[in-house]
Amino acid sequence: MTSRNNIIAAIDIGTTKIVAIMGEVDADGRLRIIGMEKTVSRGVKRGVIHSIEDTIGAISEVVDRLAEKTNKDISTVYVGIAGQHIRSIKNRQFKYIQNGIGEITKQDVEEIINENFRIPIEIGEQILHVIPQDYVVDKEAGIRNPIGMAGRRLDGNFNIIIGRTASARNIVKCVKEVGLEIEELVLEPLASSLSVLSEEEKEAGVVLVDIGGGTTDITVYFDGILRHTAVIPFGGDIVTRDIKEGCSVLIKQAEALKIQFGEAVADLVDEEKVVTIPSVGGWDPKEISFKTLAQIIQCRMEEIIDSVKFQIEITGLHDKIGAGIVLTGGGALLTNLDVLTQKQTGIDVRIGYPGASSKIILDETLNQPIYATGIGLMLKGLNKPRKKIQNQNTDKNKTGKKKGFQKFFSALFDTDDLKM
Repeated sequence: MTSRNNIIAAIDIGTTKIVAIMGEVDADGRLRIIGMEKTVSRGVKRGVIHSIEDTIGAISEVVDRLAEKTNKDISTVYVGIAGQHIRSIKNRQFKYIQNGIGEITKQDVEEIINENFRIPIEIGEQILHVIPQDYVVDKEAGIRNPIGMAGRRLDGNFNIIIGRTASARNIVKCVKEVGLEIEELVLEPLASSLSVLSEEEKEAGVVLVDIGGGTTDITVYFDGILRHTAVIPFGGDIVTRDIKEGCSVLIKQAEALKIQFGEAVADLVDEEKVVTIPSVGGWDPKEISFKTLAQIIQCRMEEIIDSVKFQIEITGLHDKIGAGIVLTGGGALLTNLDVLTQKQTGIDVRIGYPGASSKIILDETLNQPIYATGIGLMLKGLNKPRKKIQNQNTDKNKTGKKKGFQKFFSALFDTDDLKM
């Protein structure tokens, strides 16, 4: 019989789909996926839950099917959080070293990090992650780990990721309503980066573009550190709606056209090719040119890529993206999207598949960009499946003075893997 400690489960609550995945850790410490179930997402818009009842129903459906398929019960899960409400800001903090030994200690670093949680943010928002960028010790800049260094003043530059408290509460409520506990709530772009990016790419400089149904998530890494996060409020769904309007077809037909015949570069499409939409409900059959379809898709994708390019430029790292742009998520499968992205940005582009990590064993059906976030959530669990249980009591004692939802986030958002 398999120990429950060897089982890791994750739920990816997306705009177009809800996926539940289960894996088992083998003797070599690798994670073998033993089951996956998905269903249409009925209560989520642009990555945010809009109908508690519909979302609970969808989660319950995939979890029940997964338990039945694997013959294993799920009690705790890793769950992603995303949406248009996620944003990041830069902040700088400093402190004078007054510990008597004239050296910077771990406590000094923790104090300067924790000071970031005091910065003013909008009502209804919550700081999710504080990610150190670099430190300055007595005007000596560019230091990644200042602990043990002699100095009188410590400055730190930080990337602060912020999200709406209500969005996280709604996710927690939906998962708890189906009888599950959240082991950890993970930012979805960070989960995707675990499954499709290598450490070498993060060191060299890389941009991950995760194109989902409702949003496009962007993360920028350089020197192994997450430098920037942004969410574009457009994804694959808006392309489908453009096709629906531009070709005067039903939304289901538009989605099928996009998946089966859609391309991102109109100049590469044969002008002679057409597809015939059969008659529905008394309407006459309709012929749609592949070229027309591609023009509609290219117009919208250029807009999304322009937004990606803008986000790269505001980081000031455009010339340091040595590993290029990695496209993942369901939208990354659009034919020639990599060609269009490279042409518009001038940066090398590849498609990101979650099977890139040697820590996980996938079959071909799961090694798809559409499952990048779900597989990343599993990898998050693989990194510390047992440690988390042990740490929660310790965290509880340390954060006794924290109130309400701040305590909740202190327990759920673990930034150990993000520290330098």
